[in-house]
Amino acid sequence: MRKKLKILCLIGLFYFCIFSSCFNLNTKAQEEEYTIGFTEGTELIWEVTDLNLMKFKEIFGFEPNFEIGDQNRIIIREIYSLTLDWVIEIEFWDYKTDWGLSGKAITLGMKFGPEYYDDYLFSLFPVEQYLDEAIASLPSEYYRIGLSLFKQGKSDTGQDYLWEKEYDTRGVLLTETFYDEIDQIIVRLEGTFRFIPFGTIFIGFTILAIIAIIVVSVRKKSFRIRMV
Repeated sequence: MRKKLKILCLIGLFYFCIFSSCFNLNTKAQEEEYTIGFTEGTELIWEVTDLNLMKFKEIFGFEPNFEIGDQNRIIIREIYSLTLDWVIEIEFWDYKTDWGLSGKAITLGMKFGPEYYDDYLFSLFPVEQYLDEAIASLPSEYYRIGLSLFKQGKSDTGQDYLWEKEYDTRGVLLTETFYDEIDQIIVRLEGTFRFIPFGTIFIGFTILAIIAIIVVSVRKKSFRIRMV
């Protein structure tokens, strides 16, 4: 009975730590309102997973500089804030470039207020709340479903299209998709990265909990053998 109680206590401690981490994230978000949800050093790679070349040229009037399987890459080099803006310094590698060489240095700016959203590559954190407030200030051609933002547009050739940007819970772009007037995919980019909701903290506590359960189980078996 005591062994079972120890196991239950360990599991309870594990979940308490997880919920504490969530609470701390929410508290920080409330204090600073809208922040950057990822860190310096983050590497992001997007791959072209779908492309209708004929439709692309028909709608946008030019030939793309990529094909299915091509990738672009960025590394977040620096994040800081100014009076009214978040500033993200990135290193960027375009399609068909040599990743062994230095990428292009680009500065991205994001206004603090969601009412100033301007088709940003990223979303501020907390994402759902930010997008919800942003959509209230955007023109009628924008709408939101979950963590995806949609924009109805018209190309230089006069063709209608739909642009979808789906973000993860950090505000990183997960997928970017362009659809034609009958919702067929023109081109889609997908992130090749995966995000663990609580990051290294979650992994650490998971490992500790597993080790603790194994240790208790081994000791329990040893105790039984001695009794025999």
